Amino acid sequence: MSSDPRSSLTRRTTPGRHSASNLGRKATLVAVGVLLVATGSCSATTTDTGRSSVGSPGGSEETTAGPSTALSAPVPKLAPPAPITWAVCPTDDRLQCGTVQVPLDYHHPTGPWLAIAVTRMPATGPGGRGTLVINPGGPGESGNLILPVLADILSSDIRSSFDLVSFDPRGSASSAPLDCGTDPAAITSTVPVSARPGEQLPGTPVFTSMSRSCLARHPTETPAIDTINTARDIDRIRQGLGRTAISYYGLSYGTELGAVYAKLFPTRVSTMVLDGAMDVNASLSAQATEQAPAAEAALLHLLRRCPTATRCGLGADPVASYTHLMTALTAQPLPAPGSGDALPVTVGDLDTAALLAVSVPGTQGQFFDALGAAAQGDGGPLRTMAVSSLADGDGSSLVDAQWATLCNDAAAHLSPQAAGQLARRLAASWPLLGAAGVNADLGGCVAWPTALQPVTGVTVTGVPPVLVIGTTGDPSTPYVGATHLAADISRSTLLTWDGWGHTWLISGPDNACMQADVSRYLLDGITPPTGTVCH
Repeated sequence: MSSDPRSSLTRRTTPGRHSASNLGRKATLVAVGVLLVATGSCSATTTDTGRSSVGSPGGSEETTAGPSTALSAPVPKLAPPAPITWAVCPTDDRLQCGTVQVPLDYHHPTGPWLAIAVTRMPATGPGGRGTLVINPGGPGESGNLILPVLADILSSDIRSSFDLVSFDPRGSASSAPLDCGTDPAAITSTVPVSARPGEQLPGTPVFTSMSRSCLARHPTETPAIDTINTARDIDRIRQGLGRTAISYYGLSYGTELGAVYAKLFPTRVSTMVLDGAMDVNASLSAQATEQAPAAEAALLHLLRRCPTATRCGLGADPVASYTHLMTALTAQPLPAPGSGDALPVTVGDLDTAALLAVSVPGTQGQFFDALGAAAQGDGGPLRTMAVSSLADGDGSSLVDAQWATLCNDAAAHLSPQAAGQLARRLAASWPLLGAAGVNADLGGCVAWPTALQPVTGVTVTGVPPVLVIGTTGDPSTPYVGATHLAADISRSTLLTWDGWGHTWLISGPDNACMQADVSRYLLDGITPPTGTVCH
């Protein structure tokens, strides 16, 4: 591990908790998918009026053209980090572990520094294509934990040709994790819709407590956990790897992170895949509004297919059964599961579990079982499933790091009353799952302080061709966001996966059409023809 004479915020610096690496393929897809959907559509940018307008390994050259935003603000030039010192990871001998030193605040690098935990899986073949950096989304998910799992999903040609690299983003897992003490069950059980018009978002007290706790416990670290800093961390990793350019694969929130990296460092991009593409320049409320019809359609699709599933148990009319349960939980939550969980099971838990089920096909049997148990008065399985969507690969909570990133990226936050009104409006149009995105996408920001470095004006130029992937039935990052992100990146190509679930790599990794197009792009830089749709 490299050292730095300045103070460090690092608390855990050795990645190596790779418990998921021995999962079977089906379980692998479930494990990755659960992590990807931890916060719905995952991010927020610009203001709440809609979409905004749009060397050598040691160098760190940022492009600052365009409007005056946090993305164009100059930062002091830093000496490159020391080359990463690799050691075999303790739990998986296919992996190598190391760290890269980064400043907490790039604008004030004489302050505290922290160590970013990095993991590398060397190419299984002759290599030669360089390094593929992978970010699984979240935000705040451990890339180190998920790297061996994703490696088992990627094609053998990609594994043979690239060193695969991932990292724990600042504030997460082994990179100075942000722990504010927020109970995940307190988040999942927040009711999405107020009882009466004009009332604030029901989860406001929980979200306010989270914000106050983060600032009280970590007053310096909390404001610095954001996407722009994380993108700069990636370039420090690139330098530590000794690469003049990197390839990148981002899923879900990782597509925003990738777009910001390409905006800051366009000449350092070799190839870039943005899978489950977000509407990066959409506001908090616009993202929730885009998600509402997509999530509703995905849930209706799932419920209408339920009678053909072996574990359905919702009777002849699953939509009516689900609606009945939702109404019952709204009127009277189920008793707390016990065993240390003292919070009643609410319609918020139902929403959270439903978002997971429609995003990750491998969890749908568990979802049907949980619905059946809840109908019989046992909310425990529903709570278990809901909370699992907010856990990292080792079971630790993702809540605090995720909301810090989400809210620190947003130029404006809705008030509790405005958020409550938006939830009621979306629920009126999409009654089953329309309001869920308000809690998932912006609820935690209603009491968060003003962002110091929000992400705005992400229009990317000067990069090689970029491949943007949108899934037509994606309930977490709706397809419309992929079309918008593709328009925000020059020389990008939109590849459409005609399917259900969150991201192609999780919902349809065995599709030969998609595999061929993605592999051809990463290996040879050849994008598919404009308008390509894989079924």
